[in-house]
Amino acid sequence: MPLLLLQNGADASATADRTRAVAVPVHAAASTPVTRPPAPATHPVVIASAPVRQVVPTTTTTTSTVPPTTTTSTVPPTTTTTTTRPLLVAGTRAQTTGQVTYYDHPAGRCASPWLPFGTVVRVTNPANGATVTCVVDDREADTARSIDLATTTFAEIAPLSQGVVDARLSW
Repeated sequence: MPLLLLQNGADASATADRTRAVAVPVHAAASTPVTRPPAPATHPVVIASAPVRQVVPTTTTTTSTVPPTTTTSTVPPTTTTTTTRPLLVAGTRAQTTGQVTYYDHPAGRCASPWLPFGTVVRVTNPANGATVTCVVDDREADTARSIDLATTTFAEIAPLSQGVVDARLSW
């Protein structure tokens, strides 16, 4: 059973023969108090508390008269190439290879995802040497193909059952 030892403040400074300790039971069910002998005079029980010190935070205020600075940076231009198409140079004929297919469009007309409208394109099937020309007047949505020819124009360089031809393009 735990006990709480109480000592009178006047008794704390008394000599060993006048010091008296009383044990009080902590548990409410205890009916008889248990006493302990007083502490020896050579080891007096002294409870001291340190003085309470209040800590006040210090605040430092600094005033600066440095003028604001402006930083200007120049970002170098970046060039991103999404497809490997030849450069269009005025007065020369550009050339590339790519996939050619067909769709329902007037004869002599074609669609390209990247050539400007009005460009006259010569399409050559290297398998049989057949060549046709067309004028770009529409956009091809599928960027994997280079040219969509009119059905009748495609039939001049390959059978329609072939569907797709790897051809040489020049403009």
